[in-house]
Amino acid sequence: MEKRLKEIQERAAAILKEMEDEITAERMTELEEEQRKLAEEKELIERKMNVRGRLQSMAPEEGKPAAGPGESDAEARAARVKETGKLEIQVAEVRKSLGVTSRSVTIASGNITTPTGTGNTIRDNTGMISSIVDQVYSQDLTGCAAFEEAYIKTVSEASEREDGKANEASEPTFGIAKIQPVLINVTSYVSRNIQRVNPLAYEEKVKSMAIKALRKKLGMLIANGDGKTFYGIRTAVNTDEEPMYKTYEVDKTAITAGTLREITFQYGGNDELGSNARLFLTKEDLAAFGAVRGTNEKKAIYEITADPGNANTGTIKDGGTIVPYTLMSGLNSLSKAVQGETAVQTMLYGDPENFELGLFGPYSVEVSKDYKFAEGLLTIMGEIMAGGNLVVGDGFVVVTLKAKAA
Repeated sequence: MEKRLKEIQERAAAILKEMEDEITAERMTELEEEQRKLAEEKELIERKMNVRGRLQSMAPEEGKPAAGPGESDAEARAARVKETGKLEIQVAEVRKSLGVTSRSVTIASGNITTPTGTGNTIRDNTGMISSIVDQVYSQDLTGCAAFEEAYIKTVSEASEREDGKANEASEPTFGIAKIQPVLINVTSYVSRNIQRVNPLAYEEKVKSMAIKALRKKLGMLIANGDGKTFYGIRTAVNTDEEPMYKTYEVDKTAITAGTLREITFQYGGNDELGSNARLFLTKEDLAAFGAVRGTNEKKAIYEITADPGNANTGTIKDGGTIVPYTLMSGLNSLSKAVQGETAVQTMLYGDPENFELGLFGPYSVEVSKDYKFAEGLLTIMGEIMAGGNLVVGDGFVVVTLKAKAA
């Protein structure tokens, strides 16, 4: 089954490459039908492999007694992680786990073990990670060498026509946003005392640390890109190197009573304000919004309310306008920026689902005892292939502090 799965992935990559060239409508129909059949076959193979894995975990190994009550495939996997130091998280599980908010880091001395026993949980005091990873559109692109999304740049325009005369043609124009995989590597160090907890707790903690590291790195990349092939919101371009975002230039760093309204009105077409849009900003800029006061009664202009279940998100209310926000430490603060010779990109405003995050395979995690052995630390290293880009023209507004006039 593994061999056939690899053949399907190779064929998918070949179809993708063929589609880079011009093809007829008839050939396109054939490719669509082949893609549908490959997808169905791939799903069936993966289901068979999952069932086989569960059955194998239930069957006793040769020379060993059958598993007793209470043992499960989760316990078996956890024990293997603890013994081998290797863990592979499939794409579906990575996507599901991107919303994990449990925290994990090196533990303090005495927090986890006592002379009489060990705990089953690992405490943590680190902060939250931006929720932008949960809010963008993610897609499993396993087997693809790259991925292209077509989008509409301009639409056709209708006009009146005189009998007997032909109107000038008005055709829509299209663009292509390309998503290319890059290797993302994260390395963390934790106290080796976590090995003393039971295998299930150990496996879960290693996995949650890997996912947390992935979330943090992906959040930074979604906002800023990597300067190469992973296009962030602030660096998104199409295949013609045209920006996929809209720039809103300001010449002052002060956040005023009209700032929020000015930003929101930059987004969307002439007949809309744009739905599902939210503001991404730093904690410093959120505080600056909260500090704005009226001229007469000196009351706060903006009412800020954090979400009860997620302190990373909330809303900013300005009269009848309510704008959702997400905090992001990886952005520049407009309120603290210094106007210089180059422009400074700061807050972002738009629909996060206009950004597509592609996961090109499973997230592999390896644990080593050797590198930081003398310091009593385990090294946890994870790798994943991922890419991203905006897939809607002017999908975000980037608030930009102008450069000083020459």
